[in-house]
Parts: sequence; C-alpha cells; structure tokens
Amino acid sequence: MTRRQPFSAGGFYDASPDRCARAAADLVSAAAIPENLPEVLYGGLVPHAGWTYSGRLAAMTFKALCAAGEVDTFVLFGADHMGTVRMGEVFDTGAWQTPLGDVPVDEELASAILAAAACLRANTDAHDYVPRAGRAEHSIEVQLPLLATAAPGAKIVPVAVPPAPLAVEVGRAVGSVLAGRAGRTVVVGSTDLTHHGGHFGCPGGRGAVGERWTRANDRRMLDLIEALADDRIIDEAAAHRNACGAGAVAATVTACKHLGATRGLCLEYTNSYEVIHASRPDYPDDTTVGYASVVFA
Repeated sequence: MTRRQPFSAGGFYDASPDRCARAAADLVSAAAIPENLPEVLYGGLVPHAGWTYSGRLAAMTFKALCAAGEVDTFVLFGADHMGTVRMGEVFDTGAWQTPLGDVPVDEELASAILAAAACLRANTDAHDYVPRAGRAEHSIEVQLPLLATAAPGAKIVPVAVPPAPLAVEVGRAVGSVLAGRAGRTVVVGSTDLTHHGGHFGCPGGRGAVGERWTRANDRRMLDLIEALADDRIIDEAAAHRNACGAGAVAATVTACKHLGATRGLCLEYTNSYEVIHASRPDYPDDTTVGYASVVFA
C-alpha cells in the first residue's frame, strides 16, 4: 500500500504520538465556533503554518464543518510551495501516515475525480519529498492530525493545485463529481495569506506598521473569498502576494460554488506577529504571515 510519510512531523507539529494527540485535542477543544453557523456548510479554508501559530484556526474550520454534520470524506486542496505542480495532482491510493495513525485515501472518490476532467491526474509523487528542495510540501500534511481528531474515521482525497487559472477548472471538476455523490464530502483548501517582513521583504514597513499593512493586504484577498470571486483570486495573489496557496483557494471556492455555496464566512483572522507578540511583546522578529479560518455556506 502506498503510504505518504509525515515529513513535517517534529517541525510544524509534534512527532510524538502522545504529544501530537494531546496537542491536536487541545487545539480542537480551544477552537470556538459561532453558535449561529449556517446549517449547511460545503467546505472551508485552513492555514498551514506551525500549529503554535495557526493550528487553532485550522482546527476551527474542521470543527465547524463537522458541527454541520458528519463528514465521510474531505477533498483537500493543497498549495504548491515548491513550484512542481502542473495540474490537479491527485494522491489517489493508499493512506497518509500521521503520528496518530494512517488516514486512508477515498480511492473510489479519487477515481471518480480523475475521470471527471483532463486537468486532473494521478500523481502521488507530487505530494512526496522533493530532493532538490530538501523538503516536502506541508500544506496538506499539517492538517491531518487535526482532521483525524475532529472527524475520526474520515477519508481524504489530497489534490495539489498550482497557482494558475487551471485551479478554477480543477474546482469545477471536483464540484461536479461531489454534486452527485451520496454521503457528505466537504472541500477544504490550505493557504496562508500575506508573507511580510524579515526575509520576505518589507514593502509595508516594519514592526507594528508592517502588521497593519499585512492586515489590509489580507483583507483584499478575504473580500474576494467571502464574495466567492474565484475568477479573481489567482490574479490578486500574483499582484499582491496575499495567498501562498492561491490555487487551492480558487479551486475550493469554485467547488463550493458548484455545490451551492453563496458566501464565504471568515470565522477568525490572525497573523504571526499578533500571535508571537501577544506572549512576547519585545520579540525582535517583525515577520508577519496572515492566517484565516473560513467556511463556505
């Protein structure tokens, strides 16, 4: 059986099964979701930084989706940090290993998705370790212990999506398959927002000034997400660098629109500057990376 290893365990989240389980349970428990959520939710967006920074917001999205009803399968749209993704690259067989155990791939759904359009292909290697980069794509992997904690027994279909107009085609194809499927399947895209300060560069100034600039830059993207403006997301991210997983975002919005969503709801926004300076006000790093929990209703 094909098993994708947890390459980012011990970095973005704890590799110890016991500590990982406790941390995931704590994050899901701490994730407060609105009491007046819509009854029907089609999917959402999750950030993918280290859990210390964005784990609670990622858990919030999964918790909200599960509160709307039991989820059988999550279609997970991932980012392309290494620039190696050319199509909708589907991990179509086997399982993803986590410190909490294996999360199985929904092979039947993966097969149906692959048959839906030419913009999708089976490619487990696109989700694996990239030797020339010296690392693996983490945007889907870091979600899995949180997903498994919020929805024990759920299956997944991981799909890496490039930050290109093709992403809308990928989302449309997935949405068309899910529209006729029995059981409850939701779509979750993985992205962080603006990367500003430090080695990312400081076009908006440094420190607290840069943090305010980042919030405004992120609001540009969140406005498009909430309006389901899938056809503008790729260009917005290219112009303002406010979504490292723009392809995953566009595919998620398109798929959810196809399923019946009419709006996006940002449950919470934060950023790395706010998180670290809340506990260490004098910390010298002025880097700001934006994070949001979003659901689609």
